[in-house]
Amino acid sequence: MNRSFHESYYYKNLANNNKSRRLWLSYSPSKDLIFCISCKLYGLPKAQKSNLALNGSNDWSNIQRIINNHEHSHNHIQLEISRGLYLQSNRIDLNDQLIICANREVANNREVVRTVIEVLIFAARQNISLRGHNENVLSLNRGIFLELLKVIGRHSAPVMMHLEKINKSNNNRLTFMSSKSQEKLLSILGEMVRAQILKDVKNACHFAVIIDTTTDISNQEQFTFIVRYVNSTGVIEERLLALETASDATEQGLFNTFCTITSKYDINWEKHLCAQSFDGAASMQGIYSGLRSFIQHKNPRAIYVWCFAHILNLVVVDTCDSCTDTKNFFGDVQSLVFFLKARKRAAVFIECRKKMYKDDRVLRLKSFSDTRWTSHGKVLNVIFCKYKALIDALEVLQNSSDRITASSSRAFLKTISTFKFVLCLIFFKNIFIVTTPLSNYLQCKTIDFFEAIQLVNVAKKKLSEMRSECKYEVFINEVKEFANFNNVPEKDFKEMRKRTRELLTGETPDDNSNVSSMVQFKIKTYYAALDKITMSLHERFSQSQEILKDLAILNPDRLMAKDSQNLPSDCFQHISLWLENINTDQLGTEYIQFKNNIYELINGLELPTEIHDDTSKVQNTEIDENDDCSSNDGNLNIMDEYIDLNKNVTITTIIQLLTKYGLDSAFPNLHVAYRALATIPVPSASAERSFSKVKLIKTRLRSTMGQGRLESLLLLSCERDIPIDINIVIDKFSQSSDLLKNALTFK
Repeated sequence: MNRSFHESYYYKNLANNNKSRRLWLSYSPSKDLIFCISCKLYGLPKAQKSNLALNGSNDWSNIQRIINNHEHSHNHIQLEISRGLYLQSNRIDLNDQLIICANREVANNREVVRTVIEVLIFAARQNISLRGHNENVLSLNRGIFLELLKVIGRHSAPVMMHLEKINKSNNNRLTFMSSKSQEKLLSILGEMVRAQILKDVKNACHFAVIIDTTTDISNQEQFTFIVRYVNSTGVIEERLLALETASDATEQGLFNTFCTITSKYDINWEKHLCAQSFDGAASMQGIYSGLRSFIQHKNPRAIYVWCFAHILNLVVVDTCDSCTDTKNFFGDVQSLVFFLKARKRAAVFIECRKKMYKDDRVLRLKSFSDTRWTSHGKVLNVIFCKYKALIDALEVLQNSSDRITASSSRAFLKTISTFKFVLCLIFFKNIFIVTTPLSNYLQCKTIDFFEAIQLVNVAKKKLSEMRSECKYEVFINEVKEFANFNNVPEKDFKEMRKRTRELLTGETPDDNSNVSSMVQFKIKTYYAALDKITMSLHERFSQSQEILKDLAILNPDRLMAKDSQNLPSDCFQHISLWLENINTDQLGTEYIQFKNNIYELINGLELPTEIHDDTSKVQNTEIDENDDCSSNDGNLNIMDEYIDLNKNVTITTIIQLLTKYGLDSAFPNLHVAYRALATIPVPSASAERSFSKVKLIKTRLRSTMGQGRLESLLLLSCERDIPIDINIVIDKFSQSSDLLKNALTFK
């Protein structure tokens, strides 16, 4: 008789001699086969294809071995658990489980992308290059971006798992770290910063532009577009909006680039642009065909302001070339600086300084800058402070075996040991004590037009006060004291031999032939230089003074003055021509009412104890550890005198008064007028600062960088105080492709 299935196979003998029912085992009499119900009903496709689940078995001679092997397999045991849970109504919802697993994967991916974004922001704000020379897995240095992610991965489990997954397999489509991913993320970050700036500009209504051009390391003409406006809290802002490549650097080409940027970002400059500020280039400020004239042709209300810092620079140039003594002096100083730039000579000078001034910070002689004449003052300060060390260094160098070094050192030693050199050194040091801090404050972002004019007038007053017999005597005594202290061989003016000659017919005696050397220096050098600088300040700032006259009624000093309440009938005429849709009659009423109550309002507002105490006044100022800070005394003198004149009340103060007390609706015309006045740019230094960032970002090793990447990095670097919501960045990044959407979007 043929063997067949027996019911004893339904039971399994346990170790305690008990029997357990095999609920998974099923026998089909029609087919004469046994099957595994658990694998057939609860198994995954692989388990359902097993022999007992798909075909069954009737190998009765080996049936016990087949049953034992199957019920001890890993897949069968897992499916027995699933069957037990199902029968007990504790079902496994595979759909929910898959969603949970998928969302857990998405959360890990978003955490990795968050870390990548934070590294990109860090590198951009620190002007660090992202890409490495060799980013291969076997490379010892894969670049700052990948190496920094590796460091972060040691302290972040999702990042570490992601990096290990990438290193194990070369077929990963999603690494989030490729150059294309960097480009996308940087573009999104840059656009988010720009969107916030555009939002603030449009809310401010009136704005000004600061524009400049420069050539980068790859010889491309870069066009920087800075906007100046007053934000919702009443603070003056200067923000970088765009950096474009200007293929045409002519006046028309620059205007076309300007129109392209404003059209691209939907800026209505023909209506809301109230001022513009450029440097002195003809293509920028040309009256007939410059960028300024093209803009004013379509918007006559866009008043032009020549950068105050550039004007002051030209004033210093005029002063340094005012007479023969000043030209010779700066020529000698420049030659001396160039001479000491050589490695061995500089080492001798440094060694002499260390011996003589052990506890002092080492100050180095920098070369003169052709564009920033405040560098001249820094050089003069080093010579003044380290004069003895300079003398010792030249004495050592004149014994050098090199004949050029020896002869040049002897000539320089003879030059700087003269009394006239010391006279010019201290004289121009005193001038730079006034002009250098003035130049620094004229480059501040948040300085307003009236503040700048007031500072220029204070500097002019201080320089004018130096032109007196009393001040000259004090100056001569200071020079003689310095000469005695430093053992200068010449401690006084050389008395020149009087030259007499027979007068020809019709000649008159020259009265200056018998004038002493001291008087000649006073007249031809001291007074001549001071006259030149005061005259140059007056002439070169005359255009700004004309603007001041037109808007003088809004001067905070005028507002604070306790004078008659009667206003001239045409005092707001220029303001009405400058700002459209402003009611001059209501403006006059608001002005008088606010003037009567300004002291009461100021008592409730905390004014700064010092002018420019806000860090934004000196932000983005590059400080070199080797630069001197000797101009602080002059800086404080100017500030003290300015505070006495201005009483700490500025245009920003008035705007904040109206904002704090919620009076912008009660004084709408006055509020608009002062906000527009605060928008007038004084310097164009923000454009120069953006170019400094361009030089740090687009270096010789990164000269092939694309324009979009450069602009995004520059926006992140210059506007680092604008907050960025990383979750929004990830959401925008996930919309780049379907693959990213599946990997970064929760189900």
